[in-house]
Amino acid sequence: MPAEPNIPTAEIIDISDVPEQFFEILPEDWKAELELNWDGFAPAAQVHGIKQNDVLIGGGVVFSGHTMETDNYPPIAEYFFDHGFLYIGYLWIAEKYRGRSLGDFWLKSISEMFPQNPFWLSIEDAGLAKFYLKNGFTLEREVMYSGGMDWIYVKKSSSDLT
Repeated sequence: MPAEPNIPTAEIIDISDVPEQFFEILPEDWKAELELNWDGFAPAAQVHGIKQNDVLIGGGVVFSGHTMETDNYPPIAEYFFDHGFLYIGYLWIAEKYRGRSLGDFWLKSISEMFPQNPFWLSIEDAGLAKFYLKNGFTLEREVMYSGGMDWIYVKKSSSDLT
């Protein structure tokens, strides 16, 4: 019987103490926004990366409180944070690693890390809706603001689902 091929496994790592590692793999506009605002984001943010074969290939930021990231809709943000929701932002998988369910893996891992917390996020690209719906999020509302339209999605906590 032939040996199993050596398939690399991905792992989630907390890189909140070295967020620059994550910033380096992001598109330039996201990187610039995070670097410019990180001092304000950091107290309410955790960065969780996806590492495969000692290479950081993706990740995202989990926010536990209101920051400039959620400034487009302060009353919505206040409501969600007051009710224990965590905000997911900057979810990114390096292009050459896409199509391998790594975004699904990251979201599932984050849900497992924070089983008591529901989550919320916003998207500007309606094309991302299918991905989040597939991962257990539901459309909460559409929000029109000065920058355009965003869609707010929520996901119940793991403990609410059992």
